[in-house]
Amino acid sequence: MFEDVWRGIVGIGGDFEKIYEEYIGYILEAIAKYSGYGWNESEGTEIPIYLIGQGESFAHPLSLAVHEDLETMLRDFVYQLTHRNMYFGFTDDQLKDQCITCVVDHVLRDTSKSKVDPMELDLDSITIREYLKTR
Repeated sequence: MFEDVWRGIVGIGGDFEKIYEEYIGYILEAIAKYSGYGWNESEGTEIPIYLIGQGESFAHPLSLAVHEDLETMLRDFVYQLTHRNMYFGFTDDQLKDQCITCVVDHVLRDTSKSKVDPMELDLDSITIREYLKTR
């Protein structure tokens, strides 16, 4: 049983690594563009990712739940990266989740890896950081 789980993680992890290598530079740049928050100097394009077979993904340290649907896994990955980028300035968790989701929708729209239309905020004209200043 453990061997089967391990093979699944390694197999899907290898497939996801190809997507990661192709898009990581763009994803980091797009998250900063839409959020209005830069990355810490320690956040380079080589971000360690821990793959987990069960449970939920989390941002610190970046741990990504393995999912057979790579689009779902990519969305989760972009969500966790965005969560790392936008960790302060929110009045409540609901607003934070809405803003993170909005950035994720825009990033995935731009990569053509998602058929989801971005939420109500037009992040081409205002960043999340600027939006939060108006609230």
